[in-house]
Amino acid sequence: MDLILHFGAHRCATSSFQEYMSINSVALKRQGIGYWGPERTRENGLNSLRNLTTEVCNRIFHDLDVFERNGISQLVISEENFVGTMSTNFRFKALYPNAKERAQFLADAFNGRVTKIALNIRALDTYWSSAEAYRHKRGHARVSPAGWTQIVQNRRRWQDVIIDITSAFPDALMLVLPFEDLAGNPDDQLHQITGCTAPRDHSDKWRNAVRGNRKHSFTTTHSIKLWSDYADDLDWLVSGADGLARLLHQPNTNLGGALPAEIRMDERNSK
Repeated sequence: MDLILHFGAHRCATSSFQEYMSINSVALKRQGIGYWGPERTRENGLNSLRNLTTEVCNRIFHDLDVFERNGISQLVISEENFVGTMSTNFRFKALYPNAKERAQFLADAFNGRVTKIALNIRALDTYWSSAEAYRHKRGHARVSPAGWTQIVQNRRRWQDVIIDITSAFPDALMLVLPFEDLAGNPDDQLHQITGCTAPRDHSDKWRNAVRGNRKHSFTTTHSIKLWSDYADDLDWLVSGADGLARLLHQPNTNLGGALPAEIRMDERNSK
């Protein structure tokens, strides 16, 4: 059985993908595609990575074996907190600073059974502004101008997150899916990850979108730097990512109003 870990990330239409998978779980099972979402990972202890005891891991292995005996050929496990949390990002003013540690916990827990890793990424300027807007909506204070300066100067990018994750899973195929191409297309994302004939039903679900004006304290310089860093990430991925990851993108298919990654790369190359 192929075991596929979907690491999210946050603010990359991950919740929409999870709802799509949950709603279509019965239809997917007919194709041999199983699904564990946050409800399952938080029930079986997979969300608490520092507490993956032998007992917890044995229970997970038992459940995996049951799925395989029941004809599941691919199991997608999606948990956005695998890669880290938004709170940690803002506390350390860095993009998933403990991704390497968390990935190693998972690698140790699954003991070589993981065959694929999937990670959604997003332009860093819109990622950070969306994350702040989401947290502010839930009562958190806005980031100060000095805080944004720290985030921008930290220089940690998606490339660093990908290197951290792949170091823990050297034998797994790493798939990277840009939000700008696949937001609003969970069926296309599932097809890219598994190769299955993805159901179209409920593929238009859109969870946790932050509507209205997203106020933030970016300066123009901050925004340009974050956008440029993301363009560097895309350039690295397009050039082969040093053999660590494969970029999956579908220009002109986005339904979420985001600028496709290919256009962003073309714009950057023309500057």
